[in-house]
Amino acid sequence: MGSPSELIYRSSHAEKHSPEKDAGVRLTMATVPLGRYLWERIHQCGVNDIFGVPGDFNLTLLDHIYDVKGLNWTGNTNELNAAYAADGYARVRNGAGCVVTTHGVGELSALNAIAGSMTEQVKVISVVGQTSRAMQKNKMMIHHSIGFQPDHQIFSKASKDFRCAAAELQTEEGAPEEIDRVLRECFLQSKPVYIFFPIDLVDRPVSAKALEKPLDLVNHGDEKSIEEAAKAVIEALSSSKNPSIFVDCLVQRHQAVDEVRQLVDKLAIPIYSSNMSKGIIDETHPNYVGLYNGLPSGPGVQAAIQASDLMLVVGSLPSDTNSGGFTRKMAPEKMVAIATEVVSIRGQKSFSNVPIKALLRKLVEQVPLDGMPKVEKPKLPERPVEDDIDSKMITQSWVWHRLAEFLQPQDVVFGETGTAAFGIPDTTFPAGITWHTQTYYGSIGWAAPAAFGSEIALADLAASQSRARGRTILITGDGSLMLTVQEIGNMVKQKTSPILFVINNAGYTIERVIHGAKQSYNDIVPFDYSHMLPFFNMPEADAKQNFHRAETKAELEEILKRESVQNPKTVQVVEIVMDAMDVPWRLSTQIATRGPEAVKEMKEAGFKVREMGKTEGFWN
Repeated sequence: MGSPSELIYRSSHAEKHSPEKDAGVRLTMATVPLGRYLWERIHQCGVNDIFGVPGDFNLTLLDHIYDVKGLNWTGNTNELNAAYAADGYARVRNGAGCVVTTHGVGELSALNAIAGSMTEQVKVISVVGQTSRAMQKNKMMIHHSIGFQPDHQIFSKASKDFRCAAAELQTEEGAPEEIDRVLRECFLQSKPVYIFFPIDLVDRPVSAKALEKPLDLVNHGDEKSIEEAAKAVIEALSSSKNPSIFVDCLVQRHQAVDEVRQLVDKLAIPIYSSNMSKGIIDETHPNYVGLYNGLPSGPGVQAAIQASDLMLVVGSLPSDTNSGGFTRKMAPEKMVAIATEVVSIRGQKSFSNVPIKALLRKLVEQVPLDGMPKVEKPKLPERPVEDDIDSKMITQSWVWHRLAEFLQPQDVVFGETGTAAFGIPDTTFPAGITWHTQTYYGSIGWAAPAAFGSEIALADLAASQSRARGRTILITGDGSLMLTVQEIGNMVKQKTSPILFVINNAGYTIERVIHGAKQSYNDIVPFDYSHMLPFFNMPEADAKQNFHRAETKAELEEILKRESVQNPKTVQVVEIVMDAMDVPWRLSTQIATRGPEAVKEMKEAGFKVREMGKTEGFWN
């Protein structure tokens, strides 16, 4: 394949994030093993850490990770946790995460997490070490296979609907191009991809020349359509009298946060967010009004946004849990919707092949400084005083606001599906907070491994001086943590320093409020969290110092002032004991949107439910 030549390559992303910005990566060979080609290419895409679990069909592939300068192996306790960690890593790095599993048992274990990444449009590269091509052709009864004439590809078929592209490698010829194609699709569509890698292809030589040119990971779209869409959006805004802008979470997934922040500054119109987009626009912004989630919105928010004659809706993900049970009403004739690749103007005209990032950049360039409507920010009524305000015990109405006060700029907060995902949205964040929750797919247990992925990403970004280190703050429930608690062991092993707030409310409170409040199926095995850190091999004395438990507001206040909690040097566990029948008002209101029967059941069980007026339920 030609005489050996020195290869020097550096991607734009690696150049931004590599500590050795001027060193590049040198390969003194014309060919490289296909396994190494894969890892070099993934590293070029901005991935510095590989999550996963070793298995006998990926071991030789894993060996090549150590050949790539700046690429690290970060093992996990199981494949599900590994894929969750890759999801959290991708969110925090604002790029992609990567998980490696083995044939059959490994890839199926990870599949639930990959489905969540697909649903919420998170970039995850799933690499699967497969049986050899001869084993596949001869349908050999190799372990991890199914049946007497096993189809070794049956597992790849299982993940078909949970990925946007896949490279099913069967020869080294054309394999680099297939790898490149799939990696590019991961970024263009912001969804998971799979690379299936037979064990006998790992060391096959392929040309290294392609690595000289980094992949183009930008979705350029159609320039003419982008120009026309931008013109139509500006015309709609100019002709309105009382416009507003609603910013949702797909802005972050498609790497358009900087552009949307510049746009809201330039437009200077009222700004609203959703449960899942909280923090994308600083809630200290002079034009920020509040979180609009239909009926479960703060006092005055729904009336304020409904008074708009034009709503610019950017990156919407209108699931039930992100729209107040579909009560977030936005009339098409009053809406300009900027989706991930399509723009719709008042339900009458649409433009396709218009990537959200490219359009927002064009709007920032072209929105005139003069000629846009001047809109006064709506004034909202004060938050109502809760009837349990004087309680000395820790209550749902108090704890979330107190935790929000604890936050510092650059913090990354993970809220588990449960009371945290509905309690935190009721708060006001200080500036510079990043919020992540998974309330559309809603797989409980996601947040703890995702927080581990966050810690790896934050350390990586801080080392390259791409952003301040910040703290990872996990807020999870006792029921959710039970599913993936093993990953706290890796937090200790990898010397990370997240702050874990564990809501101990004796089981699945989020399920109790839905149905079966007193049924035993909503009870869990009670953990003694004081044993958790030493169980995961933190020295006994350190574990005692880094575990904290609060049953009263006064106890939690004292804990939050401790230096070890405010500026952690290792894992901090804060157990917060709360009543099993206490829930955030946004959660009970969300459940109430299911209909009158849901309201009746909650009240009979003893849950507090705010009056909403008449609304039709969507559940039955």
